[in-house]
Amino acid sequence: MRELAELLYQFEQPFVMDTAASEAAFGLRPTPLPEAAAATVAWWRAQG
Repeated sequence: MRELAELLYQFEQPFVMDTAASEAAFGLRPTPLPEAAAATVAWWRAQG
């Protein structure tokens, strides 16, 4: 609870993530959500 005041900004406005800097510097691209979800489900199923 002590940290809530410090982190309150995360709940006051939409949380926008900008990957432009990492894309430009490292040539990275975000994984599309359907692809990421499918990989996660496949991994989960492989765990038994």
